[in-house]
Amino acid sequence: MEFSLIQLFAFFFVGILATSYGVLVGAGGGFIIGPTLMLFFNFTPQSAVGTSILCVSIASMSGALSYLRLKIVDVRSTILFSIAAMPGAILAVIGLEKINSSLFNILFGLILSLTGLYVYWSPSKSEKKDFLDDFNSFKDSFWRKKREINSKSGEKYKYIFLEPIATSINIIFGFISSFFGIGGGPLRTPTLVYFFNFPVKVATATSVATMSIYTLFGSFAHYVNGNIEIAAVIPLGIGGIIGSQFGVIISKRLKGRLVMKLLSFAMVAIAISMFIEGFNNF
Repeated sequence: MEFSLIQLFAFFFVGILATSYGVLVGAGGGFIIGPTLMLFFNFTPQSAVGTSILCVSIASMSGALSYLRLKIVDVRSTILFSIAAMPGAILAVIGLEKINSSLFNILFGLILSLTGLYVYWSPSKSEKKDFLDDFNSFKDSFWRKKREINSKSGEKYKYIFLEPIATSINIIFGFISSFFGIGGGPLRTPTLVYFFNFPVKVATATSVATMSIYTLFGSFAHYVNGNIEIAAVIPLGIGGIIGSQFGVIISKRLKGRLVMKLLSFAMVAIAISMFIEGFNNF
């Protein structure tokens, strides 16, 4: 595809806006980039997904480096989650050509909308005062691990979670990430917070860091299949690098609960776009 100078500038600003919000809530920004490319720039679903996932990868790498400097990334979990997500991210590229995407869009939109509403109304376990009473006396086992993250700003985050299950579920997130081009963060972040007791800011930073690794493999698979428009990736990626830094800066000033409410809005927005895409192509 060939693009005008105005379109290239538009890609740049879309990259900034999408990734500043996406990195802020640990969702990557692909949930804005993908639908925008299809609705306003006439991208095919395959090209929109492939281009979007590569932009998410670029923005996530930029955001992850900043979160690592702030020392709020669970590095061990990032590595484990990334390894688990890689097979799904690659298989999704094959599935994109074979699966009934309309039905999948509608079902995924339903799940995402219900999850978004749950995230908006429910407090996380890590917000309950009595949750960590037994942290110091707890001993690690194969199933349950405890983490203590000491951030650069002096904040301390403590949590206990089921590491093998939290790792395994990333196989699904990897598939979703590469199939829809959204990065997987819209589901990973609330899952870590509500089911695995991660503090919100650690979940957000860890989700972004995880995406920065495994989305590279999904992007490569999309590139091999010819699903990436490089001419669009360049301005989107540059905008994504800038936007991701804005997202990290803003996240330092917001409380965890507000971040989750912002994420819930993003999840409902994605769900609506999935419903529209699904019903239009039925």
